[in-house]
Amino acid sequence: MALEDPIPASSHGDNNIPSVSSPSGSCAGNASTHGKPPNDAVNNNDQQGDINTLDADGYVDPVINQLGAGGDADNHITQEVHSEHFGDGISDTWSSSTPRDCGDNSLSILGDWHGFRGRPIQDAGTMEFNRQLDHVAVWLEKWKHNERLKILEGLLHRSNYTQHSFLWTATQPTLHRDFMYTSQLTNPGLIFPPISSHVSRDTKARRAVRNYHHVKSAHVQNRRDVMRCNAINMLSRGLNPNGDEIRKPTSPPNPNLANVRLPSLSQEETKESEKQLKKSKSDANKLSKSAPAGSRLIEVPPIRRHMEMKPRPHRSKVKHPNYHPVEDEDIPKLTKALSAIQLRRSRPTMSGTKTHDQSPVPVIPMEAWQLYHWYAECWTDVQRNEFLHKLLKRLDSRQLYFISSYLSLKHARDIIGLLPEPLALHIFKHLTPNELLVAAQVSRLWNERSSHDEVWKEKCDQVNIEVPIPLEPVHWKSVYRDNVLLGQNWETGNCATVDVKGHTDKVLCVTFDGGHQRLASGSKDATIKLWDIRSGALIQTLKGHKKGVWCLRFFTQHLLISGSFDGRIKIWNLRKFTCARTMFGHEGPVWAIAQKKNLLASASQDKTLKLWDLKTCGLVHNLVGHNQAVFCVDMDDDATMVISGSADRSVRIWSVETGTYTRLIWASQTTSIMSLSYDKGYFAIAVGEVVSLWRLDTATCIQTFEEHHKRVEAIGLRVDDTSSPDTPRGLLVTGGKDGMVKYWDIDKSKSRVMLRSRGSEVNAIFFDETKIVCACADFKLKIWNFHIVEEMAPSTARKSFPRK
Repeated sequence: MALEDPIPASSHGDNNIPSVSSPSGSCAGNASTHGKPPNDAVNNNDQQGDINTLDADGYVDPVINQLGAGGDADNHITQEVHSEHFGDGISDTWSSSTPRDCGDNSLSILGDWHGFRGRPIQDAGTMEFNRQLDHVAVWLEKWKHNERLKILEGLLHRSNYTQHSFLWTATQPTLHRDFMYTSQLTNPGLIFPPISSHVSRDTKARRAVRNYHHVKSAHVQNRRDVMRCNAINMLSRGLNPNGDEIRKPTSPPNPNLANVRLPSLSQEETKESEKQLKKSKSDANKLSKSAPAGSRLIEVPPIRRHMEMKPRPHRSKVKHPNYHPVEDEDIPKLTKALSAIQLRRSRPTMSGTKTHDQSPVPVIPMEAWQLYHWYAECWTDVQRNEFLHKLLKRLDSRQLYFISSYLSLKHARDIIGLLPEPLALHIFKHLTPNELLVAAQVSRLWNERSSHDEVWKEKCDQVNIEVPIPLEPVHWKSVYRDNVLLGQNWETGNCATVDVKGHTDKVLCVTFDGGHQRLASGSKDATIKLWDIRSGALIQTLKGHKKGVWCLRFFTQHLLISGSFDGRIKIWNLRKFTCARTMFGHEGPVWAIAQKKNLLASASQDKTLKLWDLKTCGLVHNLVGHNQAVFCVDMDDDATMVISGSADRSVRIWSVETGTYTRLIWASQTTSIMSLSYDKGYFAIAVGEVVSLWRLDTATCIQTFEEHHKRVEAIGLRVDDTSSPDTPRGLLVTGGKDGMVKYWDIDKSKSRVMLRSRGSEVNAIFFDETKIVCACADFKLKIWNFHIVEEMAPSTARKSFPRK
């Protein structure tokens, strides 16, 4: 077609692109009058009833001539002409590094720029967007390198995450060493150092011992580093900021000026920028609503393309609702806005510099403000990406390197490091424990913030901490970690086993004080021994009972209570390791005791229970009602109720206040109740080889456990969740004469883990959140410790917490 021929140089100059009128609904509004054909030429065309579009030889294109008339074929013709005129795509061979004459090749330039894979123009908004791209293509030709960098920085400031992601992906090849090597061949006076991060620099330092050649890299941490990479290297190679060679003066140097100190480059640029900014504000012409103002009108026959058509009379004049044209009076506001952006970006906490040390707002061409307006106010994300796609093909290696280095700064900006510590900790508090572990691997600073005690203290408050908490200092991340590992060990049965031997006969009972890591055991040899749980070492042996010791309880840190087959109850002073009190009252062996607050309940072979006040060691109530020996007893945490199990196959509930039983439950039909444990409204009893769980308020059995092969001698119950009354959640530990210790989830009838005591009978058990201790008939104590604290290896540190 004739439109594809280049426009003669006589049609318009370098800076003159014919301005166009904006269609209705477009963002750019009405067109400027600059660049329009003479009035007489337009009038002649109107009298003839058509629009004659001439090419360079004066040929009238009949296809373009039809665009001036109305009809149903308008859209079809417009699309056909646009597709045929702009070709298949963007020419990759043209760039600003090989500039052309705008006047001679405007049509060819715009055709290459405007075409986007032959996509047709669908509506007036698309037409106006393509017109705006035409003008940007011409502006780009006359902008110098340093102006391009300033304008590109302004565009990046006005871009959102979508544009940053697109540019980051598109400019990744510019970070490759092949691109930098090729760019240095094309621009021998410039340096394109690779952009390095903290990780890459650390890796390079570790590999420096090898005889490898490493290219010096640029460590970009703030905007000043970006500008240094793109400007100072040119000056060091004898180039000005525009990339041109600096001409040296031919006259000999003046010896009188040898000691004169010239102003620095930054000060000189600052003064020149201020002058240029003032001049731009005073001499600026009014900006076009579709393009910047052109130069004077040239009296030559018009060469019109489809985008320069005369507006049709029937076309609506309604402006786009989101359109706000840029006027002369808006320039100071835009300059102020850019200054505010720069000051916010250059805070001391972000760049390490003070506000008054910052350089003034860079002076940019007047057309750039119109481009900023289109880019920020008029174009959608799709249009911005399309514009950036075409823009990248028009930039040379210097500008591409600037974009990649600038985005590297954006990409590596440490958001948490820029925030005050309280605000950063507040953000980390909203993360889950697994997310905190991932954040700790980002950097040293993130590791410090994400491991802060304030963050993990809140995480510990949200869960049930079962591990012992040290007094000082408390590292809450370690507490949370140990608590999670403890739960995993209980699930899998992973524990450390310790055998303690010292008694000369069967061990009948066991207990420990928890926090002070002391273990007490009573044996058939009539002695009580104190052990160190951590090492298994013997601390002291207490002697005073005449027969075997069947039950033990710690009252305080320094007081221990014991019940014996001789019918006596003794209180031991653990400071002096002597017997402090002896309480008489039972006429038979004392099989079990239970202690809550200052009250002690004891069960005996004489068919009675006795309630004692430990402050005075006096008898409070004598609980009578069972018909056979009472083998087991327990109390509630408030010390208002006593529950007992007897050989008469009944469970009785006693009132501490009145000393009488309030409920009778026949829990067994065949044999004695050998063991009992109560917690939070539920109690578990052992009858032969079967263990059953009961609700106290309804006196109903809700679960049975039947995996033991011989009689169960000891049980322990802990209820954690009672939200569902018939299916509570908790832990049950059982031990029997079959030599097995099992623990169960009380809402399941199958045991979780089975622990063996090497075939020896289990006479008693005691457990807490971290361990299980059993008294065995082979004269030993066996300790299963689930609180295994291991040093965090690198592989373990990355292991995520289980989801609950």
